[in-house]
Amino acid sequence: MKKSKKSFFIKINLGSLKNSILFFNQLKFINMPCFHKFFGHYEHMPAGNGLLPNWDADTLIIGTFNPENEWTPDNDANYFYGRPRNLLWELLPRFANNAAIHRQDIDNQYDFLQSNHIALTDLLISIDDANIENLQHLNWIRNYKDTNINNFHEFTWNTEQIVNFIHFKNIQAVYFTKLGGEAPFGEQMTFIETFCDANNILHFRLNSPSGQGLGRGRPKINKLTDRWFNQGGNQFPFLGLDFNQNDFPWN
Repeated sequence: MKKSKKSFFIKINLGSLKNSILFFNQLKFINMPCFHKFFGHYEHMPAGNGLLPNWDADTLIIGTFNPENEWTPDNDANYFYGRPRNLLWELLPRFANNAAIHRQDIDNQYDFLQSNHIALTDLLISIDDANIENLQHLNWIRNYKDTNINNFHEFTWNTEQIVNFIHFKNIQAVYFTKLGGEAPFGEQMTFIETFCDANNILHFRLNSPSGQGLGRGRPKINKLTDRWFNQGGNQFPFLGLDFNQNDFPWN
């Protein structure tokens, strides 16, 4: 039976969000904000929904932020979780009994995501008071630490768009690739979790796929597999019938 959902979504009519932000920042005589690298990606929805994919999904995985190359020239990711230290493209296919995918192999990444009805997105669209001529701002953004984002004060969030996506796509399960709820991301995570609770949608917080904060244990990818399974991966809508947690021992 199709579950009823409370009217908790927001109509978005943002037009060209990126151009609007750039225009108003020019009026304030400050530098261009730092946008998410994949906002407006060709596989994404248009305008203000440009950080969400244009395919159907029943699993939504939510991260934090990935800065554009103007700010981070060393950022060679081709899609979400594509930086060298990130293990997601080895980790996530395991749960579907698929082989690992190279972090820069976007064709196989898209095929995997679409065939398993998985959507990836992030919470933050842009840091609007970032000034690329400010060395401290550059340093905060270039070290990729979520905690440094809290040094800024003006943001364009993806939160309302995410809630609408969950509602209209009938998402079954939502996963954050972040355990903590510290500022500035915690409030946005709680807002989405509250919507999920109101509509009987599963939601979980997972260890970062970078392995940060995982502690001792080798091989790291196997410990991370174990953690994810126990943190909610056992509820993945795409979980393979033959998946066995004991196939990935660690010590």
